[in-house]
Amino acid sequence: MSTTPESAESRTEPAAPGPALEPAGFRSSASAKQLVEAWQNMKMNFNLLMRGFQADGGWLARFEAMAERVRVLLAQDADAALYMTMQTAALEIEHYSAHHALHCAVVSHLCSGWLGWQPDERNAVFMAALSMNLGMHSMQDAMARQSSALSAEQRKKVDVHAQQSADLLQSAGVMDALWLEVVMRHHHPMLAGEAPDADPPARRLASLLHRVDVFTAKLSRRQVRAGTSATVAARDACLDESGYPDAIGATILRVLGLYPPGSFVELANGELAVVTRRGAKAHAPMAACLRRSDGTPMLRPARRDTSQRGLSVKRAVLPAELKMVVNHERVLAA
Repeated sequence: MSTTPESAESRTEPAAPGPALEPAGFRSSASAKQLVEAWQNMKMNFNLLMRGFQADGGWLARFEAMAERVRVLLAQDADAALYMTMQTAALEIEHYSAHHALHCAVVSHLCSGWLGWQPDERNAVFMAALSMNLGMHSMQDAMARQSSALSAEQRKKVDVHAQQSADLLQSAGVMDALWLEVVMRHHHPMLAGEAPDADPPARRLASLLHRVDVFTAKLSRRQVRAGTSATVAARDACLDESGYPDAIGATILRVLGLYPPGSFVELANGELAVVTRRGAKAHAPMAACLRRSDGTPMLRPARRDTSQRGLSVKRAVLPAELKMVVNHERVLAA
């Protein structure tokens, strides 16, 4: 028996109480222009930092300062963080390794907070998400752009990159054993039936990061394919063989919703929109209309509350269906 993510979500109880979502109508104190510029600069600077790795304390200090800046942006507006990282994943190929790491860090941080993990554990999974692919940063960028299958040499590097990343971090001065072990284990999924609060900590944290890595990778564009929709990614990464989300899958669905900020959707009235904020219910986010039902574009995106009658989400759509360039500032200001 298989089910859609929508029906699975409605039958799953959370493993632990998480923080309440922001109420409909919430707006960050930071302007849309400031948020967009901050995330665009973050992506560029983080890529330069990772490409310029050096085994010294100066590099580590810069890495930690940048990680703190990501945390600050998340605290300012978590939905804008999800929107910007999701949009980058769906639309861009360049600097794939950097924006994928940022996307994983944002999602992992929100999930670990919802699970109520201790500060040292939240820090370890967040830092591991940012640094897990340090050992193959440039190669990961190249892999996203290539149209051929991975070579034997590339596959070999992929197989050893987790240990290599941990070794590089240690050479730069990282002394947090949990952070290093999560990086080493991030390709080791949790066994079926295990709960996300099981021991040992490194295994539990790495299992969450592994699933977030898979989920966000499915959303991401490559040279040879477009990213999948959030509902397809959820089906592939969050549901078990019977069509139900397991503990980690349920956490991701509850934290992000069925249509995370940055997702493109068609509404019941025929409009095409982009999700801007999570809603009180997983299937009813806030969105900004980009195309009217007759196909004409909206010069100024119009806000839509999909919990309202006639404005519910009909389906997820891929970016190619919109055939337009999205103005992030106008969308986030809607």
